[in-house]
This record gives sequence, C-alpha cells and structure tokens, in this order.
Amino acid sequence: MKFLHTADIHLGAKNIKLSLDKQSQIRAEQNALISRLFDKAEEDYDAVLICGDLFHNKSVPAGISSNFFRAVEEFGRPVLYIKGNHDEKFDFKNLPSNFVILDEDNPFVSFGDTVIYGQVSPETIYKSYDKTKTNILMLHGDIQNRTSGDFIDVHQYVDKFDFKYVALGHVHSYSEFKLNKSVMVYSGSLFSNGFDESGDKGFVEIDTDELKFTFHPFATRRYMICSCDITDILSYKDMLNKIKAELSKNACKESDLIRIILTGYYTEESNKYINAMKTELSNYFYLEIVDQSKLKIDFDKIKEDTLSFKAEFLLLVEQNESGAFKEKICQLGIEALRGDDISI
Repeated sequence: MKFLHTADIHLGAKNIKLSLDKQSQIRAEQNALISRLFDKAEEDYDAVLICGDLFHNKSVPAGISSNFFRAVEEFGRPVLYIKGNHDEKFDFKNLPSNFVILDEDNPFVSFGDTVIYGQVSPETIYKSYDKTKTNILMLHGDIQNRTSGDFIDVHQYVDKFDFKYVALGHVHSYSEFKLNKSVMVYSGSLFSNGFDESGDKGFVEIDTDELKFTFHPFATRRYMICSCDITDILSYKDMLNKIKAELSKNACKESDLIRIILTGYYTEESNKYINAMKTELSNYFYLEIVDQSKLKIDFDKIKEDTLSFKAEFLLLVEQNESGAFKEKICQLGIEALRGDDISI
C-alpha cells in the first residue's frame, strides 16, 4: 500500500511583508495546491496522513477551510488527522465522513495488514497492537529538544513497539531519523509561509510493500535565502553580478520569494546601491536585501592620529591582548566608537 504523509499546512497564515495583492495571489495558489495534492493522492495513494497544524489558528476564513474539506470529500479515500498545537482550538465540525481524527476515542485505522495509530498513549496502543502487522505511528511535536513545550519522548513508543514508520509533524523542514527499528520522518510543511522555513517543500510517500519512503517536492513557490560575501568588491556592477551568481548557484526561480543577505567587509570606496539592486532584480516575485556587511576599518590609518580616542583604544588593546581575539576586539571597539552597528 502507499500513503501520502504531510503536515504543518497552516492554512490561513499570512506573510505581512507582502502586498495585499500578492497575499491574495498566494492564498489562491495555496488553495489550488491543496486541490492538486488530492488529485495526486487519488492517482497514487490509498490514504493521506496529516500530522497536525492543518490550520494556522481558530479563525481561518470559511472559504479556505471549505475549499480544503471539499477537496477531502472529493478524494473519497481516508484522510487521517492528528491535531497540532496551532489548530487544537479549531472547531472541527460537519466533517466529511472520510476525514478521520485519530485520538484516544478513535486510536487507529486498519488497512489490511497495515495499522496506523494516532498520537495516543502507549497504554491505548497496547490494547490493539499486533506485532505481525505493519504498524505506523503519527505524532506532532518536537522529538529532539527536551526543553520545548511541544517535546515528545518517542522512546515511550519505539522502545515498546515495532513501528516501521513514525510520521511526524511540527518541524517545518524535511528530516529523518532512525531509532531502534523505527524510521522517523518530518515531512516538513507542504508549502512555506516565511523565510524561517525556506527551501523545497512537499510531502513524503510511504510504500509499505517495499518498506521505503520518498520525499517529493511539491510547492510551486519557495522561500529562498542566499548569502553573498561582498568583501573587497568595489563597483556596483561587480556587486550586482556577484548577487546574480549566488541566485544562479542556489537555483532560484523568478517565482520564488528571495532574501539576499550581504555579508563580509566593504570599504569606503565600495558602491552599495541597494535600492538600485532591488530594482534590477524586480523580475522575482519578491526580493529583499538584508545588509549585514561591515565597514572594513584601516587600523594603521587610525593609529596615525595619536590624539584620537580610537588610536588610544587600539594601543590599549595591543598592550593587553594577543592571539585570535585581538583583531575582533579592535573591530568591535572601533565600530562602537564610530557609532556603527556592532558586528557581533
């Protein structure tokens, strides 16, 4: 059998950096993507597993939620769901009959020799667990950070039961882990809602016949972050070409939402015309430039002015510091005395 594993769709989330027109365009595209996902599922999969955070909050516009549940109903096959931390207050009512919420009252669904459990207690699992079956577990939470309020101790499950696959939600980037005999996979979000979840987004295919899983990129737009070191680049043209080279290196598309981070050190002769650069790169759906580069300071020139506080500071550092941190201390101190942002 084949199952489609996704999570953290966060329908109704907004990116306030975008214009209202572009926000509206992205919402329409996300609704279309949901329909396309279920069309894909109808072709290839026996059921869809959604591991929490379907909705961003309890006040999702009715049009967004109705579009989703209409796609579920048209799909016809089971859509298994566990609630996440974002949509636990969403009022799940008048649901299609094939939208199945797994909880303590309804802990599992069987598909022949495959049993899929929701996020229920180990005691509940004991009551029906059959080790001769292919058992899959759905969880929503953080399995790595014990200090997180959403931490889940997966040992209470995988140390006691042989789950072939643990379908995870909560972390918005794809990742996989192995613990005992269990493969644990975060599908990541189906599509991105911000630069904190950049890169390819999609879903995971679970093939229980061959006991394998595959990540499939699916989102048509991506949030992409590109770092560009402009150290020793003086001309505007060379700086712009360096940025274009980084965009190409990262396979950025015109449909993407892009953040360029300028790093390194520039000189007073450097020509950083950031607004002009953004105009030159306006063919992208959205592009912003974050300037984290710092002025390259000529320490020898400062030392020549023996009556300045900056020269006295450098002399004091040289008399009391040595090794790798001396240059960094000099940089930070001069930045502070100049009134610049501190490059920590």
